[in-house]
Amino acid sequence: MGDRSVDRKRQRRAKDRRDQLLMCARAVAKLAKHRKIEAMVAGLVEHDLEIRRVLETVVRRWTKPIEPRYISTGAANRPHGKLHREHLVPCRVLVDRMIMKPRECRALLDTAVIITSVTPKEHRQLGGIFLDHEELYGEMLKADISRLPMLGKERYADKKIKLQPLRRRRRAASRGRSRLAQVGTR
Repeated sequence: MGDRSVDRKRQRRAKDRRDQLLMCARAVAKLAKHRKIEAMVAGLVEHDLEIRRVLETVVRRWTKPIEPRYISTGAANRPHGKLHREHLVPCRVLVDRMIMKPRECRALLDTAVIITSVTPKEHRQLGGIFLDHEELYGEMLKADISRLPMLGKERYADKKIKLQPLRRRRRAASRGRSRLAQVGTR
């Protein structure tokens, strides 16, 4: 089997996987009974709890193969050590939006699932979307999907965490390169 046929098989499997996740998201989101979502502390949410858990799993599985698009300055300047993958648009916002409008699942997953690399300290510093960014959370629930990435960046700016775009990289070519070498200037 040649490299091309292996690549085609891998791409077909990835597409099938994404299609299955999208079908799951749409089907599960349609089961929700409480579509009028208001900004509140996560622990106080009473409706559709299991549906939320399933949708969060869909978002996290959708995220797995996605390379980070941004890196914080702190993470870029940290040559060694563990980095955290963080959703630019929080999972909670994505799940809430899927429940509010199940037909928007694909647009949400394709447009708003963006990963950043941050230090563990920065991850804690960002805090929870409601507790630390209540007004922004409310705006994210109502904004057009195309605005969600920009609103997601505001979370970082509010906490004085600077993001830099990462260049797209090939897996083999990126091995052994420092994090600084991977930072792009798009």
